[in-house]
Amino acid sequence: MRFWKILLLGLLAGCTNAPLRVPLADFDVNIALVPSDRVLFVKQSFDKPPLPLSQVALEGYLTYRQENTTLGFYAADTTPCSPTRVGSEELYLCDPNGPGIASLGQVGFSGGAIQRFEFSHSRLTSGINSGELWLGVRLEGGLPTAGTLQFRSLVARVAVLP
Repeated sequence: MRFWKILLLGLLAGCTNAPLRVPLADFDVNIALVPSDRVLFVKQSFDKPPLPLSQVALEGYLTYRQENTTLGFYAADTTPCSPTRVGSEELYLCDPNGPGIASLGQVGFSGGAIQRFEFSHSRLTSGINSGELWLGVRLEGGLPTAGTLQFRSLVARVAVLP
């Protein structure tokens, strides 16, 4: 039965030439918790696709209501580091050069702007394929300030392996 399901999904994707999509849950990051020398990682929630994927591009929208701030974005396909206790919270604050951590790119913000983003990297692909994807954020430029970074309408667009 699984063979037929995979075959049917592969044929449909090939015939329509439309990429498959894996939706990820919206989430928020409290930027005040992100030191400039570390990346704050959040494990993503999604349904693992039934087929192996050859390439993933993560897209969505970011909102951050502080001006003149540049944030860097990262991905990992395994737990990126040991958790750190900050007050009552357990956070994953990791070295950006740690093993298994990939830089996806940067986004600059001006007050209240919503930024569309699209990132692609092999860590995103392997994270979606394994069912374990971690996304991280780091302050790259500007003054450390308070505020919430909102990730909305996250989707991993995918292509099926031949």
